[in-house]
Amino acid sequence: MDHSQMVSAQWNSSYIVLSYIIAALASYVSLELAGRAGQNFSQSASRFWLIAQALVLGYGIWAMHFVGMLAYQVNVAANFNPGLTVFSGLIAVALIYPALRILHAGPLSLGRLATAGSVAGLGIVIMHYTGMAAYQMPGTEVQLVWFPLIASVLIAVGASMVAFFLFRLLSSEWVTRQSRMALLGVKVGAGLVMGAAVIGMHYTGMAALNYHVVDEMKTGLASGGVDTSLLALIVGVVSFLLIGLAVTSILMDAGRGGDLDEMDFGAGSAAD
Repeated sequence: MDHSQMVSAQWNSSYIVLSYIIAALASYVSLELAGRAGQNFSQSASRFWLIAQALVLGYGIWAMHFVGMLAYQVNVAANFNPGLTVFSGLIAVALIYPALRILHAGPLSLGRLATAGSVAGLGIVIMHYTGMAAYQMPGTEVQLVWFPLIASVLIAVGASMVAFFLFRLLSSEWVTRQSRMALLGVKVGAGLVMGAAVIGMHYTGMAALNYHVVDEMKTGLASGGVDTSLLALIVGVVSFLLIGLAVTSILMDAGRGGDLDEMDFGAGSAAD
């Protein structure tokens, strides 16, 4: 019989809100970058925007996950494994980039969309559960809850497919038939929805893991664990700096008329 007690936890609402803001901003900027990636990856400018899109989206999802983990405040000492934490961030970018290449490798089809979404979704899932493994609480063990685990995988793949459909739409000539305000409304609305989907996957995934105390001598006190406020500040500042850099690049390109290799289908070409 297992008589271990569950770890008591509280949720910090400020960190939850911050995680959503990061996810929504990263989603919006990735939509802006999608319009500049175009469909011709033999040209350096297109490749640059595609890499930038993968970096912003991958890092944004990871930062959201990290802040979301900080929102989970437990009554035992907790720390992050540095190696696993860094790896979880790298794996998200490493799989989102090839997924974007798959998406743009040929005509859009359900099969291509499903393949690209599955690759990106797999990256998000690996990132999430590797990041969860990096969140270590001595004296505890983890019990899997299968329904939210499966649901988190389905949400990750489904959200990736929807996002990739929007990326492809915004890199097509469809944008030339839209007004600037209409495009802005689509991007802002889509960014908000994508942000909600991303944090939905994260918090569903967190529900898939139950922590139980098995050795009270090792658990210690919460005050002996990680300094969440400092980590949240660092991750938040770096996130906004990265997103700000991407926005600055977009504005500079728009100021030049989007003339890099004459392939901007995005915000610069939809004046009417």
